[in-house]
Amino acid sequence: MSRITDAVRLRASTARHRGDAVSCPICEHSFDAFKDDWNRPGALCWRCGSHERHRAQWLLLQRRTELLRDARSLLHLSPEWCLSERLRRTPGLRYVTADLDPAGVDLELDVTALDLPDGAFDAILCSHVLEHVPDDGAAMRELRRVTAPGGFCVVMVPLALDRARTYEDPSITTAADREREFLQFDHVRLYAPDIALRLRSAGFEVQTIDMTAELGAQAARHRLLASDLIFLCRPG
Repeated sequence: MSRITDAVRLRASTARHRGDAVSCPICEHSFDAFKDDWNRPGALCWRCGSHERHRAQWLLLQRRTELLRDARSLLHLSPEWCLSERLRRTPGLRYVTADLDPAGVDLELDVTALDLPDGAFDAILCSHVLEHVPDDGAAMRELRRVTAPGGFCVVMVPLALDRARTYEDPSITTAADREREFLQFDHVRLYAPDIALRLRSAGFEVQTIDMTAELGAQAARHRLLASDLIFLCRPG
């Protein structure tokens, strides 16, 4: 019954917010506004639940069609439902999901010690994962190792654009202190854009992509955030 109730509520919300002020490129529906999230207004798609970062990733893949066109396999770490539903329908793509928590994914994997052969995937999506990982250097090296030659890895993390350097302090361990210092109780650092240097140190060539700049005025229609930089990484 709960699934039926949820479906009815979803249809009601979608109908109630019908409009053309904002548009979700993932589910291709438009609304008068997006739904408020717990920490910011106008963040969530009423239909597919996408956040700003999910829409930014999908728009990148739409604009750079060669990324998915040339990929035969894609590993999606800690997969988000809205993106997963679209990627599963990509013709000719072997789509695999993974997480440390095995519930609802194809593979149980630790990003710091991936039980995969070298060059296992042509494409990897790793969004909002590394801020939870104490040894992010090990995770980045593993992402580099399993990315096939000529492939790519998309990395996104919560960013503090006003910081020059990533902030971390291993002595900060309590949930309350981590929420205060790193924005969320289960985060272990607050990244600055210098994460690109860490990714390069792991062996990637890194392109930093600002979808709000690429899309210009159109970015506002999708309610993208300037802080949602995308790090497009390729094996060096």
